[in-house]
Amino acid sequence: MEVPLVSALCVVYNQAPYLRQCLDGLVSQETTFPYEIIIHDDASNDGSTEIIREYAEKYPNKIQTIFQSKNQFSQKKEIWATFLIPRAKGKYITFCEGDDYWCDPQKLQKQFDFMEAHPEVSICYHQFREYDQQKKAFESYDNPAPKEGLSVKELLWGGYLHTTTLMCRLNQQAETIRRNMGWVMCMDICTLYLYRDRGKIAGIPGYMSVFRKNVGIWTTNKWYRNMMENIIMLSELRSVIHDEELQKSIDEWNFELKNIIINVMTEWEGNRNSKAYKLGKIILKPFNYIRQLLTR
Repeated sequence: MEVPLVSALCVVYNQAPYLRQCLDGLVSQETTFPYEIIIHDDASNDGSTEIIREYAEKYPNKIQTIFQSKNQFSQKKEIWATFLIPRAKGKYITFCEGDDYWCDPQKLQKQFDFMEAHPEVSICYHQFREYDQQKKAFESYDNPAPKEGLSVKELLWGGYLHTTTLMCRLNQQAETIRRNMGWVMCMDICTLYLYRDRGKIAGIPGYMSVFRKNVGIWTTNKWYRNMMENIIMLSELRSVIHDEELQKSIDEWNFELKNIIINVMTEWEGNRNSKAYKLGKIILKPFNYIRQLLTR
């Protein structure tokens, strides 16, 4: 096998109903350069492992596999940084989870050509569509076309990009930092800040991937825990980011998250019959101590 110029990284856990669509999108890429696919199966028990083996046997010169006997995510192992990226041989890395998929066979070629022509860019993204698995329908709105000058927060909250859209110019220094940080809730946030600290983020038009909603681990009944973990992650990122503009962005984002949690905690107190209060006793207890930490 030729040395790949792009490494397509895929994480899978119990996503058998959607996995073939994902893998078809990975293997059907039409490129003028060699690329590799590295698939990490986190001890699936729904038939996903068998599907991956089937594709690996069919495309032995393209697909590499990592099969876990015990689930690593539940042990707070950061799958991308720990298992996948260290195996990547490409100059560029891309991402896809087993329930999402790429819908344009020219995706890798288009992003590769752009990155080669713009060495100052560390991350290239494109437009994507959202499919609601519960409604069995695509969202009626279109994600916006790329726009220059947006902050990392605006890119994410504005719906400009998703993990499936990213192509990164592999940076070992950034990956070492991420690996040392350990497990994080939002790999995309971490990736954007670390790579933006080392180059520019640029977008190209065109819908080339699909994000499948309402099938992942990010659920509304865990929003408070997710926010707390994001506050911790952003604080860690703040300590390793050098760009002053990015530092300011992190400070502002963390301030907003802290205020949201503090305001909600204030509403919870006194309403002891509410489900929110009961959850708060378990997850956010004690109130006053946490409030003191968040207001430092």
